[in-house]
Amino acid sequence: MVINTNSMAQAAATQLSTASQRLSQSLGRLSSGSKIISPADDSAGLAVSMKLGAQISRTDAALTNLGNATSFAQTQDGYLAKINDALTRMSELTVAAQDVTKTTSDRQIYNQEFQALGTYINDVVTKDFNGVSLFSGNALGVTTDADDNTFQMTGINGNYVLKGTTTPGTTTPWSTSSTMGQLSPGFTRGDFGTNHYVANVYAFNTLGSVVSNFNSTMAGGGGGAAYDSTTGTLSVTIGAGDSLQHQSYPDNVVAALGLHDVDNSLGSSPVILTSTLATTTPGTTTGGMDISSVSGAKSALTTIKNSINQLATDRATVGSNLTRLNYTTDQLSALKNNLTAATSRITDVDVAQESTNYAKANILVQSGTAMLAQANSMPQSVLRLLG
Repeated sequence: MVINTNSMAQAAATQLSTASQRLSQSLGRLSSGSKIISPADDSAGLAVSMKLGAQISRTDAALTNLGNATSFAQTQDGYLAKINDALTRMSELTVAAQDVTKTTSDRQIYNQEFQALGTYINDVVTKDFNGVSLFSGNALGVTTDADDNTFQMTGINGNYVLKGTTTPGTTTPWSTSSTMGQLSPGFTRGDFGTNHYVANVYAFNTLGSVVSNFNSTMAGGGGGAAYDSTTGTLSVTIGAGDSLQHQSYPDNVVAALGLHDVDNSLGSSPVILTSTLATTTPGTTTGGMDISSVSGAKSALTTIKNSINQLATDRATVGSNLTRLNYTTDQLSALKNNLTAATSRITDVDVAQESTNYAKANILVQSGTAMLAQANSMPQSVLRLLG
């Protein structure tokens, strides 16, 4: 029996340390719910679980994208359903307008509703979903998995109603060589006066000569006139203390030029009148649908029937897009569930098994502590030999 080295106590201490580590590990696992508390617990499992966790996050993002694409397609179909109702009514109107017992005024009433429905359809096809056009006709690449693969969702162009081609109107300023007769059809002779002079104007007088008359007649009052043939702008200045008015002739020069009488005889500052002298040609629209006549109704019916056929095809296309999106959503949901289960098997603690490990380690710690105390007391028996 020796007293310098207590090998029994050292062995008990080693066992107690090992049991304490296992007890601490079990406590950490049970309190966190995770099997891997530190990389040393399972370095390979930790690496795999990290990659699986990242893939799960990307799959969640792909599922969100698919959900938004599904909402996009459902919105398309909702609008197309209303367009179908409008086109159906428009086709009914085109047939009703061909009734031989209907008068022109009756067809005008039909045409009024027909045009309103066409405007409604043309407005609907300009709608968007979160800033993305619903009916641009462009295919949209929808994310289908966590690896950035996409499904090209077929686009819908929404060209259902013949809008016609509109040619914009034109505005042509009068030149200084244009006559008053051309400027104001029916004008024969007129005059205008100021506080100083009266000027006569005839149908053959040019616009340039009329401006000169203004300048000479109004010079005494500090006024005058100017004409810009590029923009068609005529400006007339009535000086302070002067006036501008037409005289006795029926043809009013002032009114013919788009001006009006001004009494500035008591004014302290000049008054400036402006007008635009130009010929405006209104825009025209050709090629649009109109059912105010029997021939127009027949032509419109053909177009509407084609539009209904196109709409049927487009709704089928949207339906196929939705089917593909639904299948892909189900596929990703199943993938996410499997990835989550795989990660769980690697990282999640088995509470029942770990509770058993905890109880075992706890008993070993308690017994090890008792045995270490016993081992430390063994050398005291040497004292009996010395007594």
